[in-house]
Amino acid sequence: MSKRKPQIELLAAVLALIGLVWLLSHYHEVFALVRHADFSQATLVHALRGDSWAIIPLVILLSAVSVIPGAPNAVVAVVSGICLGAPLGFVANVLGLTIGNNIGALLIHHLADEHSQADKQTRVLKWLQRSRNPRLGLLIAYAVPFIPNTITHVAAARLGITGKRLAPVIALASVPTAFFYAFGGDAVLHLNWHRLIVVGVLLGLGALAAWAVMRRREDEQKTAH
Repeated sequence: MSKRKPQIELLAAVLALIGLVWLLSHYHEVFALVRHADFSQATLVHALRGDSWAIIPLVILLSAVSVIPGAPNAVVAVVSGICLGAPLGFVANVLGLTIGNNIGALLIHHLADEHSQADKQTRVLKWLQRSRNPRLGLLIAYAVPFIPNTITHVAAARLGITGKRLAPVIALASVPTAFFYAFGGDAVLHLNWHRLIVVGVLLGLGALAAWAVMRRREDEQKTAH
């Protein structure tokens, strides 16, 4: 494993901390508002959505945590929907996920040991490497929240799909994920359980569809042999 890995993760952690502190300071009045006796959900929504400039620290925070393996970027993406609302939160999530995953893909050799990662996720990695359409396989892997991005970065590097060729794939894959998290976060703030259920079902169906595609490809490979 590269000796630069801790340095890169430390830099990403510092950027994430800067984004978090910036975000908390941006909403310090909101925290004070929660303690008031006349606090209400409508008041909270109005206070959170009063300033769209919160998109900047959220994009920084989401980009940084997307670089760190195992960091909870899904949580940040949901917070984005809570703080900014569904449309603007969607934009913030697309930007943050796209920037973070592109940086992670560029730095994969410094961020993770390919051999150890392959041992942990051989099934996914093998499927990506044997995919008939490598870009489509990578797009599915980046779009499914349950597949670690580090594994997808490794597969992209081994397939030789990097830089300008990989950037459009990452950007396109971030769209459905950003949408679900942003609208889910907005539904949490408004306590809209119907929308939350719809988002949960769609996420589940997306993951199931991705699994079915991978399983079908594996069966075809076994039949061919």
